[in-house]
Amino acid sequence: MSDGAARSGFGALPGRWVQALIGIVAVALTVVQFLPLATGRSLYDLTLLGIHVGFTAAIVFMTVAASGRRQAATDALPPWDLAAAVLALACALYFAAQGARVSERVFGVDEVYPLDEVFGTLLIVLLLEACRRIAGLALALLAGIFIAYAFLGPWLPALLAHRGMTFMRFIDLQVLSTNGIFGTPVAASAQMVFYFVLVGAFLERSGAGQLFVDLAYCVTGRSWGGAAKAAVVSSGLFGTVSGSAVANVLVDGIITIPLMKRTGFKGTFAGAIEATASTGGQLAPPVMGAAAFILADVVGVPYATVAFAAIVPAALYYLSLYVLVDSHARRHGLGPNQVLPVAESIAGLKERWHILLPLALMIYLLSEQHSLMLVGAVTLAAIVTVSWVRRSTRLGIGAIYESIVRGARGAAEVAIPSAVAGIVVGVLVQTGMALHLERWLIAVAGDSLLVSLIGAMLLTLVLGMGMPTAAAYLVAAVLVGPALQGLGVPALAGHLFIFYFAVLSMVTPPVALAAYAAAGISGASLWVTGLISFLIAIPGFLIPFAFVADQGLLLQGPLLQVLPSVLTGSLAVIAVAAASGGYLFGALPLASRAVLFIGGILMITPDPRLDLIGFAGAAAVLGVQFWRRARSAGVTALPTS
Repeated sequence: MSDGAARSGFGALPGRWVQALIGIVAVALTVVQFLPLATGRSLYDLTLLGIHVGFTAAIVFMTVAASGRRQAATDALPPWDLAAAVLALACALYFAAQGARVSERVFGVDEVYPLDEVFGTLLIVLLLEACRRIAGLALALLAGIFIAYAFLGPWLPALLAHRGMTFMRFIDLQVLSTNGIFGTPVAASAQMVFYFVLVGAFLERSGAGQLFVDLAYCVTGRSWGGAAKAAVVSSGLFGTVSGSAVANVLVDGIITIPLMKRTGFKGTFAGAIEATASTGGQLAPPVMGAAAFILADVVGVPYATVAFAAIVPAALYYLSLYVLVDSHARRHGLGPNQVLPVAESIAGLKERWHILLPLALMIYLLSEQHSLMLVGAVTLAAIVTVSWVRRSTRLGIGAIYESIVRGARGAAEVAIPSAVAGIVVGVLVQTGMALHLERWLIAVAGDSLLVSLIGAMLLTLVLGMGMPTAAAYLVAAVLVGPALQGLGVPALAGHLFIFYFAVLSMVTPPVALAAYAAAGISGASLWVTGLISFLIAIPGFLIPFAFVADQGLLLQGPLLQVLPSVLTGSLAVIAVAAASGGYLFGALPLASRAVLFIGGILMITPDPRLDLIGFAGAAAVLGVQFWRRARSAGVTALPTS
């Protein structure tokens, strides 16, 4: 008996009706999200956020089983899942109806109605279960611990104690204020992330994923390690619109990983390259993933400012991957390979090149700092219009409907963890625990910025092992962001530092989700793929420390300050990547690799004296390599008797 048949019992909703209901909810959510643009009137915050959270929770209950297995289109929906979806929609409608009242009430002063307590409790329970299904147990369990902490404060040891909360005050905090479920994370999800997730779904449906792969093979297909370089380039390109490391691996890796293996790369290395390159997609503008939108809201700057500051760090990240692949390929003799489908890629590029035009338009609109709702709407209209240039990319009514449903399902993967993270953040702030932890971190680190940065990195990586990127970033930002600013780190640089490590947790063992997804495609060991992904990403671990120390890498400051920073940063990551790959104009001995690696680290610092020392070390290694190469050529050229 199939799983779908086993699930269809008394009261179960047939699969075709489930798909219809998902479609209705997805289209209704999309209409509400764009309603202010059509009417010229903004919705009340709670109206928009309540519908956003409730509708996405309903989608989760209809698309993900209690076991965590994704529902097939033919699966019937058990009555308990249908009931949970209906209750989530009821919560959405209730809180949407309270928008006007909540916009005028005062938190902690005005009355909390009995129905607020009923629907608030119901929403929290539903969110915890939806989060467990879509994001795993860790975040849901953490939220449960903090809910208990909110009530048990007076009975805890002095280090953790607080005044505690009444049930009424807890509900007031979580569902009737902007400090809990409907706080910054969900606001970013509804007012920013949703539009770009939808754009990504439309682009993918029109063939953008294949377009990026074709473009990458056209550029790199006939070079050393061409298949792996194509994976780096295509993953970076697709990551600019997907904003999800695992999604990037699953879309891009199914093409690139088998080709890498066919051209001589080991399965573990092929999976690791794809995982590391796909992870970098969340670091690459114009769409950097949900956490970047939350970052913009937390710091209080336009998203375009965040994307602009991230240009150089993202470029350095991908430069290091490209150089490492080239070095690895030359060391192992993986030269240009005729297996790669370059001719087919050129034909595909000619067929789909026009899909790049809406992406260019979106970048322009973002640079002009238009509202993200307007940017999303115009870009969607452009994608649909441009898609009709070729039959192979054309988006008809059915394809548009499928893209809306796919976009709504993608939005749920951001909205639900964001709402649950809001529960945690609300308790942390309201109980004073966030302030206590900030003081503790400052006391431990003393005046050492480096120690504080290392502590922030470790905390963020640990959180990222069990949470989605956005949730890990937000919790870490609340805990250590103020402490970094207290040590003189500018807000944007400090939060980008935390954001980078929340992203890099996707390739940091023991829970390296992007690497595990890639290993599933390559058929290689999960653990070995995760470890190699981490080693490949090491230059990426240095970049955040560099831009905290040198704001020029964030394009902050005059041009004469920015250019030297970018130049030395580029030389630094090239040196580190070549040392990791073990080849620079010839195979590198272990001692030369060590000198080159340390030289790269020194060059990435803002101290000119250390830059010179690092440059001198790298130049010495380069000189020795040229000497060995010339000597080897001379020996080879000697006549034989």
